Amino acid sequence: MDFKATPPMKFRGPILQLSDYLGAVPSPPVKVYWEYKVQEPWEMEGNDTVGDCTCACIAHMIMLATAHTGTMVVPTTTEVLAIYSAITGYVPRDPSTDNGANIADVLNYWQQTGMTVGGVIHKIVAWAEIDQTNQTEVEQALWLFGGVDLGIEVYQSMMDQFNASEAWDNPSGSDLGGHSVPIFGYGSEGCTCVTWGALQQMGWPCFQQICNQAFCVITQDWINQLSGKTYSGFNLTQLQADLAALAQ
Repeated sequence: MDFKATPPMKFRGPILQLSDYLGAVPSPPVKVYWEYKVQEPWEMEGNDTVGDCTCACIAHMIMLATAHTGTMVVPTTTEVLAIYSAITGYVPRDPSTDNGANIADVLNYWQQTGMTVGGVIHKIVAWAEIDQTNQTEVEQALWLFGGVDLGIEVYQSMMDQFNASEAWDNPSGSDLGGHSVPIFGYGSEGCTCVTWGALQQMGWPCFQQICNQAFCVITQDWINQLSGKTYSGFNLTQLQADLAALAQ
């Protein structure tokens, strides 16, 4: 697997906080498991040899959203590497240009330009940072919008557990570097992410130890087709306006 340190962020605006837009959103349910709609494999999307985990993450989020709201769209490795190249300057087969990406840069590009899959451009409506130390806020974002984009640190014990098909727990050993994964489900014991083409469980204590960033991403398809309406108490209009102002 390929790990890269997070490079300096290119996105020049302040990062908007999801909590500023939640308002009177009701408490999340005890458990959510949106991932059930997608049948494995989830596709590696080049992340076995290239440090494109941030872009593989949004490809998996496109798979999840489209599986729930229509016909599932599966980005190809070539399409994922194309957006990675556009954001970072990566040149295929030139390792010196494979330096990873900052999650905020990837989300900003996804909103402003989009990822082209099968000739169709897929964009998000908005994105905002979540307080990853607040489990309720993480659960609210996942419940409302289908998934949460995480920035985590990977330790050797986690690689050993992944290879043994075990849940991530008590991370220890060498720090192998930064990684980006989406989470699509949660329950009382922990949450479910997608990494390296497979579902991976992690306990909430592990989540708090390894997670250093969390972002909510919002698609219009999810809001319109899955819920049939915008969520009461969530100020999407203001979030979009604030993001548009930052982009100027």
